[in-house]
Amino acid sequence: MAAQGSGGAYEISTRMTALLGWGGTVGYTDSFAWDQAADTYVLDPEMAAQLRASNPQAFRNVLGRCLEAHGRGMWQPNEEMIDKLRKMYGEMDDELEGVK
Repeated sequence: MAAQGSGGAYEISTRMTALLGWGGTVGYTDSFAWDQAADTYVLDPEMAAQLRASNPQAFRNVLGRCLEAHGRGMWQPNEEMIDKLRKMYGEMDDELEGVK
């Protein structure tokens, strides 16, 4: 899906939003799905770079959904992971807003 450029990045982003909605609806709190999503779309440097280049807004949404899942108690990563995600989210927000 990521190879599909901007549209593929958008689809990945919407699936992260759906995962969050589904988890909230059914009370899903097993970290497995979020661990894999973060590992695949955020922590893999090549994938993150591809998503970021293809659709920066979608990549920011992926980061935001991971942080939201943690905030809602659906995902329990370590504090180092949360700090990294917050930093990445801030960088993406600055990039999209033109802040240097």
